[in-house]
Amino acid sequence: MVTISASHTVPPNQPTPHCHLWLSDMDQVSRQRHTPLVYIYKAKHDQYCIERMKDSLSKILVHYYPVAGRFSFTENGRMEINCNAKGVILLEAETEKTMADFGDFSPSDSTKELVPTIDYNHPIEELPLLAVQLTRFNGGEGGLAVGVAWVHTLSDGLGCTRFFNSWAKIARGDTLEPHEMPFLDRTLLKFSHTPLAPRFEHKELKPLPLILGSSDDCSAKKSKKVTTALFRLTSEQVEKLKKEANGDIPEGSRPYSRFEVIGAHIWRCASKAGAFDQNQPSVIRFNAENRGRMVPPLPRNYFGNALTQTAATGYVGEITSKPLSHVAQKIREAVEVVNDEYIRSQIDVIRCQKHLDDATALFSPFSGNQNPNLLFTSWMSMPMYEADFGKGKPVYFGLAYVSSHDRAYIFLSPDGDGSVIVSMFFQMSNMQLFKEFFYADISTFGGTTLPSRL
Repeated sequence: MVTISASHTVPPNQPTPHCHLWLSDMDQVSRQRHTPLVYIYKAKHDQYCIERMKDSLSKILVHYYPVAGRFSFTENGRMEINCNAKGVILLEAETEKTMADFGDFSPSDSTKELVPTIDYNHPIEELPLLAVQLTRFNGGEGGLAVGVAWVHTLSDGLGCTRFFNSWAKIARGDTLEPHEMPFLDRTLLKFSHTPLAPRFEHKELKPLPLILGSSDDCSAKKSKKVTTALFRLTSEQVEKLKKEANGDIPEGSRPYSRFEVIGAHIWRCASKAGAFDQNQPSVIRFNAENRGRMVPPLPRNYFGNALTQTAATGYVGEITSKPLSHVAQKIREAVEVVNDEYIRSQIDVIRCQKHLDDATALFSPFSGNQNPNLLFTSWMSMPMYEADFGKGKPVYFGLAYVSSHDRAYIFLSPDGDGSVIVSMFFQMSNMQLFKEFFYADISTFGGTTLPSRL
């Protein structure tokens, strides 16, 4: 049980611009509810550390002043941020549990207790865009959880990570460098031209395939439950996957990346575990970061959603039986299609929708479970373990809730040894099968590999 001992509203500690921040079309279609995340720190954090974190939060909000604002709406229904310095909610809490009681901190109802609860009964204009909960663990080993409720409309994962790293840097008594200051002007993505017709197929925006022979209101599909587990791939296992996928590519071709081969492996294992018909269509959706893909490129420190959704498609029969390189190639093609013209075409599709809800629906997760599709999110390029508030780097970072959809989050281990963690959300009835395929398939690639689930 977690007990809240204090609640603070933390505004910027200096005057900040009072304005309405325009939000891009990418911001408009992002998830408008708070994403629960958690950082875990092993060292004890006394009250002095908590006060230092609170003080440094007020300082970082001077630079990231939109985070201290609230949502508002224009006359035509577009969301924007009212930069009114209403502040971030900071909770102090304690739990009766020790760090060991939480196990591997995989997403669960128990882990979610470490994150602030947002009351959506209140009007959205009154809700904080960020709430943070500092929970101290019981027992001699101490430890601290920094639970985060972050609205995706504020920024993508990279922007969120940079905010927390900058907050931590100020907490350590350091000063931000010019290149660490956020670029807040999102009008770089504001277009005045009449939206053009789509220039691409945009598979990522098409209706997703259902199980062959089922309908959208299939009660069996909706009754399936999702569970979660963390799976570790050692650096040796990652190299085995890469070697397997790259073993038959033409000479001179670019080798498949870590993301491409791990994504292909997950897609294959999920397709096998689902025991679908060989002719069953399957889609994986994931986001491509586009700061460097646009022409001209967005600033590296752009704070906002700079993501373009893309998709790979195939049939279960080919995904499960053809070489790993075949599946990795599908993921590569979905990545490579995302260039400046593709990004602008997708934005035009959004702008063509009569109502914002219609545009948001194009990016909505799958309806129900027990379906042949997956969502992928890769955090492997995000420097989330740099958030050292003065007592050491986090020993864990991840989601704190169980998604209702089949999806996989891929991120690096905090050990810095090249190992990768897959946070898998999958149908409860098939998770054990997924685990068996996940490790057994790797063991066939050039020798035996023991399972290394966290």
